[in-house]
Amino acid sequence: MPHFTNRPPAEPAGPNLRLCRTPGPGKLVGIVTSPDLIGCPTHFFNKRTIPCEPPNCPACAAGYSWRWHGYLSAVNVKTHEHFLFEMTAQAAESFVEYRERHHDLIGCAFEAQRLGEHRNGRVIIRCKPTDLTQIKLPKAPNLVAALAHIWNIPTPEVNEEGRLKNIPRVEVNRLPGGNDELLKQTQTQT
Repeated sequence: MPHFTNRPPAEPAGPNLRLCRTPGPGKLVGIVTSPDLIGCPTHFFNKRTIPCEPPNCPACAAGYSWRWHGYLSAVNVKTHEHFLFEMTAQAAESFVEYRERHHDLIGCAFEAQRLGEHRNGRVIIRCKPTDLTQIKLPKAPNLVAALAHIWNIPTPEVNEEGRLKNIPRVEVNRLPGGNDELLKQTQTQT
C-alpha cells in the first residue's frame, strides 16, 4: 500500500540541480557555492556524457576516448538558480588558480564564455572574489550524490562522504601536447 501525503517531500528525487555548460554564444555568470570542484574521466557515449568506469567500462571497450570533466555548484547571478556547472580540464584551471589563492571556491564569482560564436569553442573563465557579507548563498550540495543522480548511479553506491564505493582510483598523467594517460590503480575507495 502506498504512503499518501498532502505535501511533497523536501527533496523529492534526491539532489535535483540542473547541469549547465558554458553557452555558445553568450556567457554564464555565477557565484560558486561548493568549497571545491570535483571531476573524473568521462566519455561521450550513446549521445550523453557518462563517467568512465574502469576496469569494465563499456565506452572504453567500444573504443571511445575519454576527457576529464570537472563539476562545481553555483548560483546563476541573473536567475538565482542553483545549478551544477560542468567544465573541461582546461577551463577548470581558472578555478584551480582561484582556489590556490583563496583556499576554497565558495564565493568565487565567475564568468564563462566561449571564444568566438561557436557552440564548441574554447571556454574562457574569469574569476574574482565576491563580498559574502552582501550575499547569502545556498548550502553546497553533495556534488558526488548530485552526479550519481544525473548518471543513474544507485544511491547505495555512494558512501557517507559522497564518494562512490568500490571504484578503482584513477589518476591522470598530464603529458605534453594534451595526450593525457589514465593511470589505473588497483586500490579502491570505499
